[in-house]
Amino acid sequence: MNFELMAILLLVIGCGLIVAEVFIPSGGTILVMCVLAFVGAVWCAYKAWWGTSPGYFAVFIVVMLLLIPGVVIGVFRVLSNTRVGDRILLAAPDLQEVTPYQAEQAHLSQYIGRTGTTLTLLTPGGLVNVNGERLHCVSEGIMIPPGTTVEVVEVRGTRVLVRIASRVTAATPPPAAASEAFLSDTDALPPPAPLDFDVPQG
Repeated sequence: MNFELMAILLLVIGCGLIVAEVFIPSGGTILVMCVLAFVGAVWCAYKAWWGTSPGYFAVFIVVMLLLIPGVVIGVFRVLSNTRVGDRILLAAPDLQEVTPYQAEQAHLSQYIGRTGTTLTLLTPGGLVNVNGERLHCVSEGIMIPPGTTVEVVEVRGTRVLVRIASRVTAATPPPAAASEAFLSDTDALPPPAPLDFDVPQG
């Protein structure tokens, strides 16, 4: 039996089985056959060269250890550059497919913090005019009548979230001013008149 030829043949068969494992779904059967082929190649190389030429045996082992990862990397590189490989490896989707409407969301983000006027009744969805642009919007779960000044607080998908803009009216004084006015009015009141009746003595 020619162990030298068997060692080389089993090494080639093992590399071929690596390629077959990529293309053929076998549930691990081809992988087991591949491992057995490499083990048989090592055993035949041991029988062929260990006793007479240990250097050849060492060279065979080094070549096998370099050839196995080289075949794996080569197969996947070839697949990544072919249409067949795209079907087998299932190329990852691009960022636009994972997160759609990125450009629209980036455009709407510039309106966060700005105020606008509702164009329709928000129930809670509707339209709002911000800086002359009509935007689809949604309120925080409340109905907002048209013509109301609202503030953009967040971007949700392709809509903006709005809430009624907070205003401080001049007619209503702040709490501190109101308390000071009450105290000043109290100081301006006349002193209370004395009681005009006698308390009976016991």
